[in-house]
This record gives sequence, C-alpha cells and structure tokens, in this order.
Amino acid sequence: MTRQIRRRAFRGLLLALAMLPFGGAAFAQAPGPPVIIIADINQILRDAKAAKDVQSQLDKAMIGYTKTVTAQENELQKTRDDLERQRPTLTPDAFSAQARAYQERFDALDRSVQANRQAMQQSYNDAMTKVENTALQIISEIAAERKANLVLTRAAVLFETDGLDITPEVTKRLDAKLPALAVNLPKLDGPGAAQPAAPPSAKP
Repeated sequence: MTRQIRRRAFRGLLLALAMLPFGGAAFAQAPGPPVIIIADINQILRDAKAAKDVQSQLDKAMIGYTKTVTAQENELQKTRDDLERQRPTLTPDAFSAQARAYQERFDALDRSVQANRQAMQQSYNDAMTKVENTALQIISEIAAERKANLVLTRAAVLFETDGLDITPEVTKRLDAKLPALAVNLPKLDGPGAAQPAAPPSAKP
C-alpha cells in the first residue's frame, strides 16, 4: 500500500470554498480587497492524527495478508518443483493435466491478490476522503472567521507575510475533531492455500 497522500485535481491554485459548508458566508460579502489565507492540504493530510491512524490500520492489515499470500506462493512453488521432479515418470497426458491444474491455481491466486489490493486501496481512499473533507470544512470555517475571500494552496505561493498560513491551525483543529477514524477494511478473499497435486500417473 502506497504511503503517498493522494493528490486531487481540484487542489489547484484555489480551494473553492463557496462550494463547501460554511464557505458561502465568506463569499457573500461585498467585493473588496482580497483577504488571503494559505493552507497546505498535503501537509495537513500527512500530519493529521486521523490520516496516520488510517495508514496504520491499512499497514497492519496488509502485513497479515502478505503472510498468507507468501505461504500460498511457497506451496505453489513446492508443487511446481515436485511436478518437475516427477516429470520423467509421468505420461505426457498426466503431466499436461497437472501442469494445467498448477497454472489454474497460480492464476487464481494472482487474480485474488489483485482484487484484494484494489479493495484495500479503495478502503484507504474512502477513509482519506473523510479526513480530507473534514480538513476542507475546517479551512472554510477559519476563512469565515478571518473574513478571508481567497484561500491559496501552499504550492501556489512564492512569498508570504507572517500570519497567512493556517496549516498548523487546521491540523490542530482536525486532530481535535477527528483524532481517529475506523477504516472499513474489506474481507480479504483468497483461493485458499494451494493443494498438492493429485497422485501422478506413471508411465507404463
């Protein structure tokens, strides 16, 4: 599972606070000089307690699953080695049948691993979306408190004066509001441990 925090397309130069809860009030004011604040959403999602909690849960789940997959892979490798050793004593039809059975088990394990990794990634994405939405809501609240009408992402800023960056404050409030988050982990399916090949048919 990748540890890289997801980067979304809407994190461009501006955060569209008018589309978020509490954001409309800040933009409903009469036009005037820009009141700017800055937030680094990527840093917030790296530092937040909830984000770290999500990653920890996914890491633990993947460690256990990886052990299971490794055991299945080892069993498949043993089956393959045994089949190669027995090849001289097998009829062509018997060898082909067992080779096909081995390949079917191998393919089933590969499909299972891919499906489970995708399910884990989706669980991670869903959880981080909840963290991110909460962070954006807090940014909107702070913007309203400061009567800001423009929020810039850190990547869009070349120079700033003191007091414009609200990243630490957002992280602090996020930790207080959402200190942890239970991840809806998928049930990791599997084709089961590879079973030994059926007794071979010896050449006459």
